[in-house]
Amino acid sequence: NLHTSTTITKPTPYRSGHPVDTIPNVDIPQSQRTDIETQLRAIIGSLNWLSTQTRPDITTITNMIAPYQSNPSPGHLEAAKYVLRYLKGTPNLGISFTSRPQTKLESFVKFPVPLTQLQPFSDANWGPQDASVPKPTDPPQELDLFKSRSISGFLLWLGGPLHWVSKRQSITARSSTEAEIYATDECTKCLQHVSHILSDLHLLHLYTNNEPIPILNDNEAAVKWSHNMTTKGLRHIQMRENAVRENVQLGFITVEHIGGKQNLADAFTKEEKDNKHFLTCRDLLVSTPPHSNTIANGHNSQASNDQKLTALEPYKNSKVTRDVADVPQRASSMFLTRQARGVLSYVQRTVGQPL
Repeated sequence: NLHTSTTITKPTPYRSGHPVDTIPNVDIPQSQRTDIETQLRAIIGSLNWLSTQTRPDITTITNMIAPYQSNPSPGHLEAAKYVLRYLKGTPNLGISFTSRPQTKLESFVKFPVPLTQLQPFSDANWGPQDASVPKPTDPPQELDLFKSRSISGFLLWLGGPLHWVSKRQSITARSSTEAEIYATDECTKCLQHVSHILSDLHLLHLYTNNEPIPILNDNEAAVKWSHNMTTKGLRHIQMRENAVRENVQLGFITVEHIGGKQNLADAFTKEEKDNKHFLTCRDLLVSTPPHSNTIANGHNSQASNDQKLTALEPYKNSKVTRDVADVPQRASSMFLTRQARGVLSYVQRTVGQPL
Protein backbone atom coordinates (compact mmCIF):
# COMPACT_ATOMS: atom_id res chain seq x y z
CA ASN A 1 0.00 0.00 0.00
CA LEU A 2 2.95 2.36 -0.52
CA HIS A 3 1.16 4.11 -3.39
CA THR A 4 -1.55 5.39 -1.01
CA SER A 5 0.84 6.65 1.69
CA THR A 6 1.08 10.41 2.21
CA THR A 7 1.85 12.79 5.06
CA ILE A 8 -1.90 12.84 5.72
CA THR A 9 -2.51 9.09 5.86
CA LYS A 10 0.76 8.36 7.71
CA PRO A 11 1.69 11.51 9.68
CA THR A 12 4.01 9.63 12.10
CA PRO A 13 5.92 6.31 12.01
CA TYR A 14 3.97 5.05 15.04
CA ARG A 15 0.79 3.00 14.79
CA SER A 16 -1.74 4.60 17.09
CA GLY A 17 -2.99 2.16 19.72
CA HIS A 18 -0.43 -0.52 18.78
CA PRO A 19 2.77 -0.06 20.83
CA VAL A 20 5.53 -2.35 19.63
CA ASP A 21 6.10 -3.89 23.06
CA THR A 22 2.45 -4.99 23.26
CA ILE A 23 2.53 -7.03 20.04
CA PRO A 24 1.83 -10.64 21.08
CA ASN A 25 4.20 -13.47 20.22
CA VAL A 26 1.80 -15.72 18.31
CA ASP A 27 2.33 -19.40 17.57
CA ILE A 28 3.01 -19.79 13.84
CA PRO A 29 4.73 -22.47 11.73
CA GLN A 30 8.52 -22.27 11.72
CA SER A 31 8.64 -21.84 7.95
CA GLN A 32 6.40 -18.76 8.21
CA ARG A 33 8.46 -17.35 11.09
CA THR A 34 11.67 -17.82 9.10
CA ASP A 35 10.14 -15.92 6.19
CA ILE A 36 9.08 -13.09 8.52
CA GLU A 37 12.59 -12.99 10.03
CA THR A 38 14.15 -12.60 6.57
CA GLN A 39 11.83 -9.76 5.61
CA LEU A 40 12.10 -7.98 8.95
CA ARG A 41 15.92 -8.08 8.96
CA ALA A 42 16.04 -6.58 5.48
CA ILE A 43 13.70 -3.77 6.49
CA ILE A 44 15.37 -3.05 9.84
CA GLY A 45 18.83 -3.02 8.26
CA SER A 46 17.66 -0.41 5.76
CA LEU A 47 15.80 1.65 8.37
CA ASN A 48 18.83 1.58 10.69
CA TRP A 49 21.09 2.85 7.90
CA LEU A 50 18.71 5.72 7.17
CA SER A 51 17.94 6.56 10.83
CA THR A 52 21.62 6.92 11.76
CA GLN A 53 22.40 9.11 8.76
CA THR A 54 19.79 11.80 8.08
CA ARG A 55 16.42 10.66 9.48
CA PRO A 56 16.35 11.03 13.28
CA ASP A 57 12.54 10.97 13.15
CA ILE A 58 12.57 7.16 12.65
CA THR A 59 15.38 6.40 15.12
CA THR A 60 13.11 5.59 18.06
CA ILE A 61 10.73 3.26 16.24
CA THR A 62 13.66 1.46 14.57
CA ASN A 63 15.22 0.95 18.00
CA MET A 64 11.89 -0.40 19.31
CA ILE A 65 11.39 -2.98 16.54
CA ALA A 66 15.01 -4.14 16.16
CA PRO A 67 15.15 -6.47 19.24
CA TYR A 68 12.40 -8.65 17.75
CA GLN A 69 14.33 -9.66 14.63
CA SER A 70 15.27 -13.07 16.08
CA ASN A 71 11.75 -14.11 17.08
CA PRO A 72 9.23 -11.87 15.31
CA SER A 73 5.49 -12.09 14.94
CA PRO A 74 3.45 -10.87 11.96
CA GLY A 75 2.63 -7.74 14.01
CA HIS A 76 6.32 -6.78 14.18
CA LEU A 77 6.63 -7.04 10.41
CA GLU A 78 3.51 -4.92 10.01
CA ALA A 79 4.97 -2.28 12.35
CA ALA A 80 8.14 -2.14 10.23
CA LYS A 81 6.12 -1.83 7.02
CA TYR A 82 4.16 1.00 8.61
CA VAL A 83 7.45 2.92 8.98
CA LEU A 84 8.14 2.36 5.28
CA ARG A 85 4.74 3.82 4.44
CA TYR A 86 5.59 6.83 6.59
CA LEU A 87 8.85 7.23 4.63
CA LYS A 88 6.91 6.99 1.38
CA GLY A 89 4.89 10.02 2.47
CA THR A 90 8.00 11.99 3.57
CA PRO A 91 10.73 11.06 1.06
CA ASN A 92 12.46 14.46 0.87
CA LEU A 93 13.19 15.07 4.55
CA GLY A 94 16.81 15.44 5.65
CA ILE A 95 18.91 17.33 8.18
CA SER A 96 19.93 20.94 7.76
CA PHE A 97 22.94 22.78 9.18
CA THR A 98 23.05 26.57 9.24
CA SER A 99 24.97 29.34 10.96
CA ARG A 100 21.95 31.61 10.86
CA PRO A 101 20.08 32.29 14.14
CA GLN A 102 17.99 29.29 15.19
CA THR A 103 14.78 31.25 15.78
CA LYS A 104 12.48 28.24 15.36
CA LEU A 105 14.48 26.14 17.83
CA GLU A 106 14.84 29.03 20.27
CA SER A 107 11.06 29.58 20.33
CA PHE A 108 10.64 25.86 21.10
CA VAL A 109 13.21 25.56 23.91
CA LYS A 110 12.44 29.08 25.24
CA PHE A 111 16.04 30.36 25.38
CA PRO A 112 18.80 31.50 22.96
CA VAL A 113 20.76 28.71 21.28
CA PRO A 114 24.45 29.45 20.55
CA LEU A 115 25.25 29.46 16.84
CA THR A 116 28.69 27.84 16.94
CA GLN A 117 28.70 25.85 20.19
CA LEU A 118 27.74 22.29 21.03
CA GLN A 119 24.30 22.08 22.65
CA PRO A 120 23.42 18.61 24.03
CA PHE A 121 19.95 17.46 25.16
CA SER A 122 19.40 14.29 27.21
CA ASP A 123 16.24 12.54 28.36
CA ALA A 124 14.85 9.17 29.44
CA ASN A 125 11.45 7.52 29.54
CA TRP A 126 11.20 5.65 32.83
CA GLY A 127 9.78 2.15 32.86
CA PRO A 128 7.97 0.13 30.21
CA GLN A 129 6.49 1.68 27.09
CA ASP A 130 3.13 0.10 27.86
CA ALA A 131 2.02 1.74 31.10
CA SER A 132 -1.63 0.78 30.76
CA VAL A 133 -3.45 -0.87 33.67
CA PRO A 134 -4.55 -4.43 32.82
CA LYS A 135 -8.24 -5.25 33.08
CA PRO A 136 -9.40 -7.96 35.51
CA THR A 137 -10.66 -10.00 32.57
CA ASP A 138 -7.31 -9.91 30.71
CA PRO A 139 -5.44 -13.22 30.70
CA PRO A 140 -2.02 -13.26 32.41
CA GLN A 141 0.85 -12.45 30.07
CA GLU A 142 4.54 -13.20 30.27
CA LEU A 143 6.52 -9.94 30.33
CA ASP A 144 10.01 -10.01 28.87
CA LEU A 145 12.55 -8.52 31.26
CA PHE A 146 13.90 -5.96 28.79
CA LYS A 147 10.45 -4.44 28.26
CA SER A 148 10.53 -2.95 31.78
CA ARG A 149 13.75 -1.07 31.14
CA SER A 150 13.83 2.62 30.37
CA ILE A 151 14.90 4.15 27.07
CA SER A 152 17.67 6.74 26.95
CA GLY A 153 17.76 9.42 24.30
CA PHE A 154 20.09 12.31 23.60
CA LEU A 155 20.83 14.80 20.87
CA LEU A 156 23.94 16.84 20.08
CA TRP A 157 23.06 20.08 18.30
CA LEU A 158 25.63 22.15 16.39
CA GLY A 159 23.86 24.37 13.88
CA GLY A 160 21.72 21.28 13.26
CA PRO A 161 21.36 17.71 14.59
CA LEU A 162 24.96 16.46 14.70
CA HIS A 163 24.41 13.16 16.53
CA TRP A 164 21.42 11.43 18.12
CA VAL A 165 20.80 8.17 19.97
CA SER A 166 17.77 6.18 21.14
CA LYS A 167 18.82 3.22 23.27
CA ARG A 168 17.13 0.90 25.72
CA GLN A 169 19.05 0.85 28.99
CA SER A 170 20.97 -2.31 29.92
CA ILE A 171 19.70 -2.43 33.52
CA THR A 172 16.38 -1.59 35.17
CA ALA A 173 16.27 1.89 36.71
CA ARG A 174 14.56 2.05 40.10
CA SER A 175 13.39 5.63 39.66
CA SER A 176 12.90 8.24 36.96
CA THR A 177 15.91 10.11 38.33
CA GLU A 178 18.09 7.06 37.97
CA ALA A 179 16.93 6.58 34.38
CA GLU A 180 17.75 10.23 33.61
CA ILE A 181 21.21 9.85 35.17
CA TYR A 182 21.94 6.84 32.95
CA ALA A 183 20.85 8.85 29.90
CA THR A 184 23.05 11.79 30.93
CA ASP A 185 25.98 9.41 31.38
CA GLU A 186 25.54 8.12 27.80
CA CYS A 187 25.39 11.70 26.54
CA THR A 188 28.54 12.58 28.48
CA LYS A 189 30.46 9.67 26.96
CA CYS A 190 29.44 10.75 23.46
CA LEU A 191 30.47 14.34 24.21
CA GLN A 192 33.89 13.12 25.32
CA HIS A 193 34.28 11.24 22.03
CA VAL A 194 33.31 14.32 19.98
CA SER A 195 35.54 16.59 22.06
CA HIS A 196 38.55 14.31 21.44
CA ILE A 197 37.95 14.56 17.69
CA LEU A 198 37.63 18.34 17.85
CA SER A 199 40.73 18.53 20.03
CA ASP A 200 42.76 16.53 17.49
CA LEU A 201 41.59 18.98 14.81
CA HIS A 202 42.50 21.94 17.10
CA LEU A 203 38.87 23.13 16.94
CA LEU A 204 37.63 22.36 20.43
CA HIS A 205 37.97 25.95 21.68
CA LEU A 206 35.81 27.22 18.80
CA TYR A 207 32.87 25.00 19.76
CA THR A 208 33.10 25.27 23.55
CA ASN A 209 34.71 28.70 24.20
CA ASN A 210 36.86 26.77 26.71
CA GLU A 211 33.83 26.58 29.01
CA PRO A 212 31.83 23.62 30.37
CA ILE A 213 29.37 22.20 27.83
CA PRO A 214 25.79 22.56 29.17
CA ILE A 215 23.74 19.33 28.95
CA LEU A 216 20.03 20.15 29.10
CA ASN A 217 17.91 17.66 31.03
CA ASP A 218 14.27 17.90 32.18
CA ASN A 219 14.65 16.07 35.51
CA GLU A 220 15.51 18.46 38.35
CA ALA A 221 16.61 15.66 40.68
CA ALA A 222 19.12 14.43 38.09
CA VAL A 223 20.40 17.98 37.62
CA LYS A 224 20.88 18.40 41.37
CA TRP A 225 22.52 14.98 41.60
CA SER A 226 25.13 15.98 39.03
CA HIS A 227 26.10 18.89 41.29
CA ASN A 228 26.31 16.69 44.43
CA MET A 229 22.99 18.08 45.71
CA THR A 230 21.11 14.89 46.50
CA THR A 231 19.77 12.62 49.20
CA LYS A 232 20.76 9.16 50.41
CA GLY A 233 17.92 7.75 48.34
CA LEU A 234 20.21 7.72 45.30
CA ARG A 235 23.22 6.10 46.90
CA HIS A 236 22.42 2.76 45.25
CA ILE A 237 23.27 4.08 41.78
CA GLN A 238 26.20 2.26 40.24
CA MET A 239 29.56 3.91 40.61
CA ARG A 240 30.10 4.29 36.87
CA GLU A 241 27.41 6.97 36.76
CA ASN A 242 29.60 9.06 39.08
CA ALA A 243 31.54 9.85 35.90
CA VAL A 244 28.90 12.52 35.26
CA ARG A 245 29.73 14.21 38.56
CA GLU A 246 33.45 13.89 37.92
CA ASN A 247 33.12 15.61 34.53
CA VAL A 248 31.09 18.38 36.14
CA GLN A 249 33.80 18.87 38.75
CA LEU A 250 36.50 18.81 36.06
CA GLY A 251 34.67 21.60 34.22
CA PHE A 252 34.03 19.53 31.07
CA ILE A 253 30.22 19.69 31.33
CA THR A 254 27.48 21.24 33.38
CA VAL A 255 23.96 19.78 33.67
CA GLU A 256 21.12 22.29 33.45
CA HIS A 257 17.34 21.98 33.63
CA ILE A 258 14.94 22.38 30.73
CA GLY A 259 11.17 21.87 30.58
CA GLY A 260 10.00 18.42 29.52
CA LYS A 261 7.96 19.70 26.57
CA GLN A 262 10.92 21.78 25.38
CA ASN A 263 13.44 18.91 25.50
CA LEU A 264 14.18 17.74 21.95
CA ALA A 265 15.72 14.52 23.30
CA ASP A 266 12.21 13.48 24.35
CA ALA A 267 11.64 12.41 20.74
CA PHE A 268 14.17 9.59 21.20
CA THR A 269 12.71 8.03 24.36
CA LYS A 270 9.27 6.65 23.45
CA GLU A 271 6.63 5.98 20.85
CA GLU A 272 5.05 9.42 20.72
CA LYS A 273 1.26 9.30 21.06
CA ASP A 274 0.79 13.05 20.58
CA ASN A 275 0.98 13.57 16.82
CA LYS A 276 1.21 17.35 17.16
CA HIS A 277 4.19 17.15 19.53
CA PHE A 278 5.91 14.58 17.30
CA LEU A 279 5.49 16.75 14.21
CA THR A 280 6.79 19.81 16.09
CA CYS A 281 9.93 17.94 17.17
CA ARG A 282 10.35 16.33 13.76
CA ASP A 283 10.19 19.65 11.92
CA LEU A 284 13.00 20.95 14.16
CA LEU A 285 15.18 17.90 13.49
CA VAL A 286 14.55 17.40 9.77
CA SER A 287 13.40 19.59 6.90
CA THR A 288 12.86 19.55 3.15
CA PRO A 289 15.42 20.81 0.62
CA PRO A 290 15.23 24.62 0.53
CA HIS A 291 14.92 24.87 -3.27
CA SER A 292 13.06 21.68 -4.16
CA ASN A 293 9.64 21.65 -5.77
CA THR A 294 7.85 19.85 -2.95
CA ILE A 295 4.11 19.33 -3.08
CA ALA A 296 1.65 18.54 -0.32
CA ASN A 297 2.04 14.77 -0.24
CA GLY A 298 5.82 14.93 0.08
CA HIS A 299 6.81 13.96 -3.49
CA ASN A 300 9.60 15.88 -5.18
CA SER A 301 9.02 16.43 -8.91
CA GLN A 302 12.77 17.01 -9.39
CA ALA A 303 13.89 13.76 -7.72
CA SER A 304 17.44 12.67 -8.44
CA ASN A 305 17.97 9.68 -10.73
CA ASP A 306 20.60 8.27 -8.38
CA GLN A 307 18.61 8.00 -5.18
CA LYS A 308 21.15 5.96 -3.21
CA LEU A 309 23.84 8.63 -3.13
CA THR A 310 24.12 11.31 -0.49
CA ALA A 311 22.79 14.62 -1.76
CA LEU A 312 24.79 17.56 -0.51
CA GLU A 313 22.80 20.66 -1.42
CA PRO A 314 23.87 24.11 -0.16
CA TYR A 315 21.16 26.71 0.16
CA LYS A 316 20.88 29.09 -2.78
CA ASN A 317 23.32 32.03 -2.69
CA SER A 318 25.07 30.55 0.38
CA LYS A 319 28.79 30.25 0.95
CA VAL A 320 30.28 27.34 2.88
CA THR A 321 33.36 28.56 4.70
CA ARG A 322 36.22 26.85 6.54
CA ASP A 323 36.72 29.94 8.67
CA VAL A 324 34.69 28.79 11.67
CA ALA A 325 35.40 31.94 13.65
CA ASP A 326 33.66 34.02 10.97
CA VAL A 327 30.49 31.91 10.80
CA PRO A 328 28.23 34.52 12.50
CA GLN A 329 29.39 37.16 10.01
CA ARG A 330 29.37 34.95 6.90
CA ALA A 331 26.23 32.87 7.25
CA SER A 332 26.10 29.57 5.38
CA SER A 333 23.74 26.63 5.29
CA MET A 334 23.85 23.04 4.11
CA PHE A 335 21.22 20.36 3.54
CA LEU A 336 22.02 16.64 3.84
CA THR A 337 19.79 13.77 2.80
CA ARG A 338 20.12 10.10 2.01
CA GLN A 339 17.08 9.53 -0.14
CA ALA A 340 14.35 7.42 1.44
CA ARG A 341 13.28 6.30 -2.03
CA GLY A 342 16.49 4.29 -2.37
CA VAL A 343 15.68 2.44 0.85
CA LEU A 344 12.11 1.77 -0.26
CA SER A 345 13.30 0.47 -3.63
CA TYR A 346 15.89 -1.81 -2.01
CA VAL A 347 13.39 -3.23 0.50
CA GLN A 348 10.83 -3.77 -2.25
CA ARG A 349 13.33 -5.84 -4.24
CA THR A 350 14.59 -7.75 -1.19
CA VAL A 351 11.22 -8.59 0.34
CA GLY A 352 9.65 -9.26 -3.04
CA GLN A 353 6.14 -8.56 -1.76
CA PRO A 354 3.83 -5.55 -1.76
CA LEU A 355 4.47 -3.35 1.27
